[in-house]
Order: sequence, then C-alpha cells, then structure tokens
Amino acid sequence: MKIEMKVLEKFFLLNSFLLGALCFSQQMDNRPTKESFEKETSIVNFKKSKSSGLSISEKHHQFGKSSLQWQWSGGGFFETSDFRILTKKESPLSYGDYFPASPTLVMSLYNEKAQNEAIKISFEKGGKEEVWFPIKLNFTGWRTIRVPFFEMSGNAPKKGEAIDYDTFKVSCSSAKSKGKLFFDDIVYSQYMDDRHPYPDAMVPFIKKDKQNGEDHWMPLIMDMERIQKLPLKTVSETEKKDLSLVEKRLDDTFNRNGGKSDNLIKAKNEYAKLNLVKAETVLGPPLVFRIEEVYSDKEDASQNNSKDVKDFGKSIKQIATYYLNSTDVNKAQIEEMFINATRYFLDQGWQEGACGGTRHHIGYNTREIAEAFFMMREPLKRAGLLNQVGNSLQWLFNLGKVLEPENEFVANIDYYNTQSFYHLMLIFMSDNVEKQTALLKAYSNYISKTLALDNELGVFKIDGTSWHHGGHYPAYGMGAFASIPPIIFTLSGTQFRINEAGHKNFKKSLMITRLYSQLYDYGFGNAGRHPMEESSIKSLKNAFLLMAQSGNPEGTSKIDTEAAAAYIRLWGDSDKANTNLFAANNVRTDVLPGYHVLPYAATAIHRRNDWAAIIKGYSKYVWASEIYVDANRYGRYPANGSIQINNIGGDEASGFKQEGWDWNRYPGTTVVDLPLKELEPNIQLLMFKSDETFAGAVNLGDNGVFGMKLNESKGANSEGGERNNGFPGKLKANKSVFSFGDKLICIGTGISSIDTEHPVETNLFQNSLADKSMPISSSESKNISTFPYQSAMQIVEGSGKWLIDAYQNGYYILSPNTIEIRRQAQESYNNKVSVNNISNDPKFTEAPVTKGDFATSWIEHGKAPNDASYQYVIYPRLGKDVADSFGEKAANDKSYTILRADNVAHIVKDNETATTGFVIFDSTQELDNDILKSVSVPSLLMIKNEASAITISAVQPDLNYVNDKEKKGYSMPVELTITVKGEWKLAANSVVKSIAISGDTTLITLECRHGFSNQLNLTKQ
Repeated sequence: MKIEMKVLEKFFLLNSFLLGALCFSQQMDNRPTKESFEKETSIVNFKKSKSSGLSISEKHHQFGKSSLQWQWSGGGFFETSDFRILTKKESPLSYGDYFPASPTLVMSLYNEKAQNEAIKISFEKGGKEEVWFPIKLNFTGWRTIRVPFFEMSGNAPKKGEAIDYDTFKVSCSSAKSKGKLFFDDIVYSQYMDDRHPYPDAMVPFIKKDKQNGEDHWMPLIMDMERIQKLPLKTVSETEKKDLSLVEKRLDDTFNRNGGKSDNLIKAKNEYAKLNLVKAETVLGPPLVFRIEEVYSDKEDASQNNSKDVKDFGKSIKQIATYYLNSTDVNKAQIEEMFINATRYFLDQGWQEGACGGTRHHIGYNTREIAEAFFMMREPLKRAGLLNQVGNSLQWLFNLGKVLEPENEFVANIDYYNTQSFYHLMLIFMSDNVEKQTALLKAYSNYISKTLALDNELGVFKIDGTSWHHGGHYPAYGMGAFASIPPIIFTLSGTQFRINEAGHKNFKKSLMITRLYSQLYDYGFGNAGRHPMEESSIKSLKNAFLLMAQSGNPEGTSKIDTEAAAAYIRLWGDSDKANTNLFAANNVRTDVLPGYHVLPYAATAIHRRNDWAAIIKGYSKYVWASEIYVDANRYGRYPANGSIQINNIGGDEASGFKQEGWDWNRYPGTTVVDLPLKELEPNIQLLMFKSDETFAGAVNLGDNGVFGMKLNESKGANSEGGERNNGFPGKLKANKSVFSFGDKLICIGTGISSIDTEHPVETNLFQNSLADKSMPISSSESKNISTFPYQSAMQIVEGSGKWLIDAYQNGYYILSPNTIEIRRQAQESYNNKVSVNNISNDPKFTEAPVTKGDFATSWIEHGKAPNDASYQYVIYPRLGKDVADSFGEKAANDKSYTILRADNVAHIVKDNETATTGFVIFDSTQELDNDILKSVSVPSLLMIKNEASAITISAVQPDLNYVNDKEKKGYSMPVELTITVKGEWKLAANSVVKSIAISGDTTLITLECRHGFSNQLNLTKQ
C-alpha cells in the first residue's frame, strides 16, 4: 500500500508540474487571437505610415461599442505583430476533422464613401510579404469577409496547412489614394470548414478551384450578373394582365381581410426589440448569420450583443403585418419604423453582391425577411429603397439561377423548400415591369423544366421518391411539397403557368406521399436522420388542396380530380366545404393500391383497410439511414429489413415512440444487439451502403414480395466519401417478406456473424405502452398484463406457438427458435445525443436519457451464428378479442404454402390467388419448382398460374445507377432471362426483349430498369 501511495504521489506531482508548465507557457503568449478594438490600448502595438491616422471610434462598430478607424492619404498603411494564430483544436469546427478545414482570416470593415481605389491585406514573416489579396472600395456599409490563406496570392500554403506569419498589414499603394475605413472583429487566423468561406463581389477569387456552387448552395456572382445583364422587351397588355393577376394572388397570401385596428403600440414594442439608433446611418447590433462558425473568446460578453438575421426577419415581418392591418392614422409612424429597419439592414452589409463571409443554406433563415419586404413594397418604393432592397434579396436568394442555360438546370429539393416560392415573390421587388416580365418567364421555365426532371438531375424520381443527400428523404420533401403547390396555383390559368411535364411529375411524387404514409405518418424506415420524430404528411393539407384547385397538369380542367380525391380521404372530415365542392364535381374519395413499391428507396408498402406495413431495406445504391453529428446517433438498423405496421392513428398510436426506444429493436430487422456505445459509429456522419445490389420488391395485383441481401461486412459511406468498410460483426442474412392478403410471411436464412460477444436477433415487435397494463398474449400465457414480465418460448417445428402484441398484431412462429418476450421499463438515449460524446451540441436542451414502458419480443439466434434462420407470419390488426382463437386460426390457415426457404431461394405460394412468389438469391442453381426452372441473375418474381395461361411479374432489383459516386441516382437497364417450364407464347400487350422455346422450356429475356416490376402474360402454345 505504501509503495502504491508513493507512486500516486509522484504521479500527481508530475501532473501538477506538467499542468503548471502548460499554464505558464500559455500565459507567456497572451497576444490577442481576435481584436475587437474595445480599448484605446488595442492599438498600442500597431504601426502606421506618416500619412495614416489610427484611432478607436464609436461612430461605427460591430461587436462591442467601437472599431478601429484608419484614415490615410497617399500610400498609407498600418500593421501589427500583436496577435496569435489559433490552433485547429481552438477553432470552432462543428464536425471536427470530418470535413477539411484550413487557416482563415475573418474580419469586418466599414466604408462611408465608395471609391474606385483598392487596399491590400497582407501577411508577412521576417519582414517579407508572404500572402496578400486586394479589396476594392466600391461599396458602402459593413462588409465581413472570410479568406482562407490558401486562397490568397503569393507564397500561399496548401489547404489545411498550418501557418506562422508574424505581421498583419493593411496598405494602399496608390499615391492618389485617400480615404477612411473602419475595421472590427479581426480573427487573424482560425481553422474554418473549407466549405464555408465563399466568394462575393469583394473577394471574388475565393473557391477559384471549385465549380460555382459546388461546395454549398449559395449566391453566385455569375447569377447576379445574369440579372444585371437581362435583356428587356416591351410588355404586351396580356402579359401585364397576367402579371397583375399573379401579383394579386401573392398579395392575397398575406393580406387577410381581418379588419383594421390600432397597432401602433404593438409595432413600437416589436421595433424596440431591434435596438436601433438613428444617426448618420441607422446603428444597431451586428446583423449576423451563423456567428457560431467564427471564433469568439468565451469571456467576450459582447458576442451576445448581436441580432440573428432570422430573428430580425420575424420582427420586421410582424411590423409589416401591423402596418397592413393598421388604421390610416398610425400607418405613417409604423412605416417610418420599417424604413429605419430597412436602412439598418442595408448598412449592415446585406446588400447585392455581399456574402458576409458565408451565407449558405440561406433560405432557412431569411423567409420572414423576404415576406416582410414583399409586403412593404409600396412604402419601400416611396422611400426610394425598393430596387436596392430588391437587388439585395434577388442576390441573397440567388434568383439569377433561373436564367442559367437549360443544359445546366439541376433540381434541388432544398431550393424548392426554402427559395422557390420566395423567388416568385422577389420578382416583384422592382419597379420595372419589363424586368418583372422577363424574370417571371424565365422563372416559370426554370421551375417547369426542373420539376419535370426524373433522371439523375432530378429530385422527384421516376418512381415517385423525393431525393436529397443522394436518396429518398421525405423529411426534406415535405418542405418542397408545401412550397411548390402555391407556385402552381399562383401561376395557373396564366401564360406563366407551370408546364404539363413539370406539373405532372411533381404531382406524381406528391400523390405518392399518401401511399407510403398511414394515415399521415411515413414511419422510421425512411426518416433519414429524424427517427421517431415528426415523420408525417400532416403539413400537406394545403398543398393537396391547392393542387386540386390548380387544375390538372394538362390544363383542361379547373379541378384536379385525383388530388381532390386524395384530399377528401385525408382531410375531408375536417373540411366539409371543400369536400362538398369536390363532390359537386363528381369527385369521390380515392382508393389506394394494396401493394406499392419504391425501388429507389428499397421500400415496399402493403396496405389493407385500416393498416399499412412499411417494409424497408438498403443496398449498394440505397443508404440504410443518415447518422448525423447531432441526430440519429444510433440509427444503424432501421433498414435491416424492418417491418413497421401502422394503424390509422400513425406512429405513436401504433406503438412507436422515442422515449425509452431501444435502437436495436426496430421490428422485422435482423441485428447484432449492441450496447449504445458500440451501436453508435465513431465518426460524425454515416450513410451506410452495403456492397449488395439485391434489395427491392415485386408486385402483382394487390400483393407483393420484398427481398434483400443484408450484408454489413463491407460497404461504403454515402456521406463524405467512400470511408467505411463495414461493421465489425460482419452480419449477413437473406431476408424476404411475402405480402399476401391480410398477412405477411417473413423468412430469413443464412444468418451469420463473427461477433462472439453480442447475440444476433430478429425483432418481432417493440411496442411503446401508453399504459403498463396494455396486455400482450402468447400461446404460453394469454392476456399478459404483468409488468415487468419476462419469458422465453422454446419452439420446435410445428408446435404452433404465437404472440399478439399490444396493438393487436399477431405473430405465428413456424421455425424452431427461441422467442424472448419482455414487458419492462426501458432506458435509452435521445437520438440527438452522442453517448460517446463525439460532438454533443452544448445548446441541446432535451433530456439525454429517455425512459418508457415497452413490450418487446425477438427471435434469438445466439452469438456468432452460422446459417441461422427464421420463419414467421404476421397478421396485422386482429381486433381486441382474438387471443382465444388466434392460435387455432393461424394453425389452420391453408391460404399459403412455404415451398422453399434456403440460401438459394425463398418461395411461397398464395393458394387463394394461385400466385407463387420467388425471392431468388442464387441464380446459379435450378429451382425445384413446377413453373419456374431458373433465372439468369438474382431476382424477384410472382407467377400466377391459371392452367392454360400464366401471368409473370418480375424484377431484377439491381438499380445499376449511373454516376452513383456523384449520388445522383438514375437506373440503367439490366437484363433478366427467365426459363419457364413448358412451351408458351406471349399474349397481346406484353413486351419482352426476346422469347424462344428450347426443348420443353421457354426462355424469356426482359430489360429491367428502375427496379420496376415487368408484367407479362403467357398462353400455352
């Protein structure tokens, strides 16, 4: 013990010494890393030329209360060596090392008077100029720049390379030059995400090695110039009439006839939140965008003295609303407040051509600004500010993109969500009718053409999926689905209407949302990085209504009957007026197909009456989920063949709730059951794709078959490059789900893993219990309401064991397995919180640990299984009083026959429809089947046998994407040859590449594409 104590004492003494030395070394270099010029002593160590003057000024400032004023004439300069360069560890990098980052200069400067001169910013080492860049002084107001050192001229470092310059210098070499500038908030060097610094009119040389907009979706100089150079033509009377109609419809969006009232006090209170002071200009706190990307000393209280641009937008929109709804006697005072806020906005550098260092994904933060300025067009025009504000917003929102050559058009779902409708409004932020008309024509063409794209350039794919981040992503689609219908409606009936192809393709994707949702919720399988959250189409009520009211894509009907029918089904009960209006036009509620496939999402949906089963897989082309730095940290398994059964009430009413959710237990999935610390990946971003091309589904009539090769042993990370080589457990399985009528027959074979510490399991269900007493049942014990509860069922083949979960879904187990059952309180982590603290957001306010009561059951395969398997049947929504009869019903169910279940194929026959479903994993062997002899490649088929005629539905699920590394997603053709026993000929209306009889077999070659089912009819020769 004494020896151990001495060792500990030495250890603590050594640590104390090292800590003291470290602290001493840090104290030795107390030079500023950021200078905000708040004290007169801030410039003690600055040198200047004789023709220059330096002083601390409170006339203009950003953070704090003062800035550096430099006044010069001739070849003036100032410089300092009193600064320290920030290390990478000290810099604010949200994603750590995940995205490349480089040393970057950040600074703000103010110009009172524009001139044609320029200054030079440079850094020196040992008295020698190393890097520099120019800044033209043809601007007024504040400008903020972020310039990576590798982008500067001279002996520039490489990307990411550390720097060690010792002098910062600002100079003007022209002998005729004179002027005055204000500098503030100089971060001499911090590491910054290389995507974030962006070019503008002040620093146009940034990203010279990138294609325009490649890094981020931001304003582009070339698009600004396209608007400036836009050729204008005389406007016809018809065009003026349609232009006025469009503008009126936009105004009607904001001008509700709710009567006038005295809003002056309310407006003053809202205006006071802005903290503005009217002087030579309108002064106020810095108007910032994503200030967290810039280094700030945590002890610098002035950083809290800023105005976020989104909050500013909310305030001025509220003031605009008070103005429009105010009595005339108060309008002048409210108008003055709004104009003051506008001048402040412009003075802060939110002007045409200015990027403020970076303003990426700007549409999320400036919606209210666009709406406020649009609402106040007339007051802005009276103040002489309409065109200046309009030019600013048209730049900020990158309106010029609609003027791109058509061969450069690329759709972006974020654009549709956050900018498309605002582009339409901003066209009217000008007093030039010719400009408005030219822009509106270009805008209509741009929206029409990009909506029509269903190839690799489009986001509304040919199968109806909605793409972002290289995959089907409904969470992003919801914003686009909400934004595009108002555009289609606003332009409908005019010569500016969205064309038929664009209208039609968009409508298809909108309508398909109702197929993959039940009633409104689309579940966890396609939730991206938002599991167990608001994955719903509830917000699309107005979108469906506007699509119905916009008329059909062809423009031949004022009501789109299909959209109206969908609206009646989804929201008719809460909107009798429109329901009656549609009914008067012979519209009835729509009827959904029984089985639907989304090949580009490896998703199938089987529907019956009041339930839907959403089945999800992944592949080489379809990512499993999006695990983000601060979201879905445990989202490895939601696409491992999951089966989510939702009743009409949606997710929560069907037992799917985040609080306490075990992230290992998505129903239907086969998983390695891991502790959260191991379930969470060790990188910030992961969108896993396997190396398998086999994942998809085939449908015939109202039924369908899903199959996938689950393989975690090797794959790629769709986000951030091909950096992931699979998971250590090397989990594999061949999985299928045969959806026939009111049941789902689930089969798994070839289940294996090399993980000897953690068991492999196939989950039957995980039910959130609103009440602990919600019962489940099993063949061992009926009406189980005990809590907590634990049991295991040992099943031998043919024993007829079964379960009914808390939401009346029945599970009949056919295979000899051990079934584990639990009813217990569960603790888990909120999906946004990293248990390994990879990058927890300090602003996150939700409870990291979540708790809930659950009933769960799974099939146990044991640790490191080799060729394990399972077979069970799900009977959704049985009703509350079936526990006594379910076992007998399931045991006597002769409606299906499992013909084969091994690693070659899963084959099940639906006896009621005489249809056999095939999931063929291995095409090298012939099939022991009375209809199908073999296939050329792994594939999925359904064959309906009617003696003298057969119907075949087949798909080769390899999507074979073109440009897959670019994550654009567009399937290219693949061939499938089917060998059928007997001599058959092709019936009318069936298309194949070839058909030939060889002996007593018929060979049929199909061209498969997009993962779509190919249906053909054959008759006996």
